[in-house]
Amino acid sequence: MKKDLSDYPGVVVDTGVWIEYFIETTLGKKFKEKIVEGRISIYISETVVSEIFYVLCRQKGSQEAKRKLDMVLDGAEVIESREIQMIAGKYKCERAISLSDCFTIAVSKNMGYPALFKEEDEISKELKKKPLILSSFS
Repeated sequence: MKKDLSDYPGVVVDTGVWIEYFIETTLGKKFKEKIVEGRISIYISETVVSEIFYVLCRQKGSQEAKRKLDMVLDGAEVIESREIQMIAGKYKCERAISLSDCFTIAVSKNMGYPALFKEEDEISKELKKKPLILSSFS
């Protein structure tokens, strides 16, 4: 049974982890060391692209947000399809989590790779109710 992220050829990364990476928190540094520098393939949904941009835009302005988003897009593959849209919609119907998080989970389910989230109450509560293939950095 796979237990460590390095056992997977890829991971699906949610917005919170990217923001932590860019503001260089302990979590962001761990992500950089274990995933980015560990050469594990990174996947994101289109909604995460938009979310990264608007969060960074609010914090640093649109030019800096664009520059950092380009860095993400240089190192991650954006995955989107009608099937992923339907899976995300089903998760949103069944769970009390954000639509963007549902897209990250849908990409994770579709690809069979773990999803990485910043530890948040919303996700933690849902994982306690019904586990998924998710990993949270803390």
